[in-house]
Amino acid sequence: MGPFRVQKQISPYAYELELPAAIRIHRVQPVSLLDPVVKDPLEGQVVPPPPSVEVDGEEEYQVSSVEDSRVYRNQFQYLIRWTGYDSLTWEPAKFVDELQAVDEFHGRYPGKPGPLENVLGGPRT
Repeated sequence: MGPFRVQKQISPYAYELELPAAIRIHRVQPVSLLDPVVKDPLEGQVVPPPPSVEVDGEEEYQVSSVEDSRVYRNQFQYLIRWTGYDSLTWEPAKFVDELQAVDEFHGRYPGKPGPLENVLGGPRT
C-alpha cells in the first residue's frame, strides 16, 4: 500500500500518516511497518507491468517467486510475487502447484506447509 505522506512524528517509534478515508486503519503506525519511498532514478517515467500471456484462450501472468505458504479457511495458499508487479497476492495452491517456483520454495523452506494433502498428512501431489 502507499506511498503515504507522513503528517508528523509521534515518537521515534511511531508516525502519523496521511491516509485516504477509504483505508480503515489507524493513522499512527509503528516504524517497523513503514518503508521509505525509493527515489525513482528516472523520475516521471512509468514502467507498465508486462502484459498477460494468452494460453488456451485464458489470460495468464508469470510467477516471479513464491514467498510463503499457509492454510486459510481450509484452503491451502501460496503468497505469489508476480513478474513486473510490486504487490504480492495469496493464490490457491491448485492454481500454481505445478510451477517450478513452488518446488524452489519448498526446497528453500522444507519446514513450511505444503499442499493441503501434505498438511493433513497425505502425500504431496
